[in-house]
Amino acid sequence: MKAFLLSVLIIGLATSCGSTQSPSPRMDSQTVHATGHADTQAPTVTMVMFPQTLREAGNVFFQLSTRDNTDVAQVIMTIDGKAFVQDRSAHNSYAKYFTALDNGSHTVAVQVSDRAGNVTEYRQDFQVSIGE
Repeated sequence: MKAFLLSVLIIGLATSCGSTQSPSPRMDSQTVHATGHADTQAPTVTMVMFPQTLREAGNVFFQLSTRDNTDVAQVIMTIDGKAFVQDRSAHNSYAKYFTALDNGSHTVAVQVSDRAGNVTEYRQDFQVSIGE
């Protein structure tokens, strides 16, 4: 009998609020889970350059290692501010030919970005000293 009265009381309270359904459990921000997340981690880049000083006409080689927690979207390289590479592939080995006309100090800048727009920049200097 007590169980019957208790269920009548619960139904009566639920219908007095305009609903015949049981109250839903309380949801707070700790129980709601997002299905995605924002990528805030910038890619990493390391570079091996050979030679550091070029003493005869030929190539300077640039070997990059790029990583990201999602996906590297683009690699841009400049030498002394002039475009050298714009690469959307995973191939990160490049070479640039220099002659005595290029003698002097040079700076290669690498900019690596991921699809979320996070960017890492890296710079390294090298010398061209042909015939000096």
